[in-house]
Amino acid sequence: MSLRDVNSRQLGLICRHSLVNALRSGSGLVYLMLALFFGLIAANAVISPFELIASQRTEMSPAMLEQNLVTFARPVIEWAIGRDQVDVGTVAWVDYLLRERPALMSAIFVVLVIGTPLLIPFGGFNQTSGDIGNRGLRYLLLRTERANIYYGRLLATMIVVIGVQILVIAIVALYLWLKLQIYAGVDILAWSLQGLFALSVLSLPYVAVCAWLSASTDSPMFSLVMSTAVIGGVLLGAAIAAARWDGGGLLAWLLPWGVQHHLFRPELHIVALTAGACLLYTALFAWLGARKFGTRDL
Repeated sequence: MSLRDVNSRQLGLICRHSLVNALRSGSGLVYLMLALFFGLIAANAVISPFELIASQRTEMSPAMLEQNLVTFARPVIEWAIGRDQVDVGTVAWVDYLLRERPALMSAIFVVLVIGTPLLIPFGGFNQTSGDIGNRGLRYLLLRTERANIYYGRLLATMIVVIGVQILVIAIVALYLWLKLQIYAGVDILAWSLQGLFALSVLSLPYVAVCAWLSASTDSPMFSLVMSTAVIGGVLLGAAIAAARWDGGGLLAWLLPWGVQHHLFRPELHIVALTAGACLLYTALFAWLGARKFGTRDL
């Protein structure tokens, strides 16, 4: 099974059909609710302290309130992007996120970068595993190739994940613009688009991992458990290894955990290289999944 077997028309039909099923199925709705809940909780955790201080200290200007927030958020963001190595470059990077860009949105994006991959298994675990288990694909194979089925469902899952991220970022951006009114609308729009690009690109490899694991089993529940264990386990394992051994954090490079935060760097060439790395991860895991799906007894 290879990309040469893909028919664009049949790929589009399968993708559209999978999108409809994703929006109607219980798993799709669960992922939508979980992603919205997490995104809004993260935004509330960042915005609420600002609103509380603003309500108690009405004599302070919005700029002074934001400066207090920057001071409070700096250690957290330095840890999130620099781990235990806070050097001059990390300080400059944090200054870019907190001073040159809307600080509240930057803090929200830092949380979403860590949390979004952990939620993706709930949206991508049943790309093919359910139909492999109930033998439902054998009737579809009379009309199309395996490659169209695999890549069509993978593409549909990616569209769903990105669509949910658009919804979350739009809600947060509108709230900051209409309710708080401390940033210019143009600044919010520009940073929202860059944040959406970063979250979308970093999500693709994790969707491909879920597609690979889904093609490896005939049980949707086992696929969910394995996807969650692999994605979360790499992050947890890298954190434990880094705490015990020098270089242990390199374990995070098994997945984009080791590079994805660089999508918010101020240097455009680093952002481009990081996006390219995420696309290479996506291609690798998608190929592994297609290779496995091509050998399954359907």
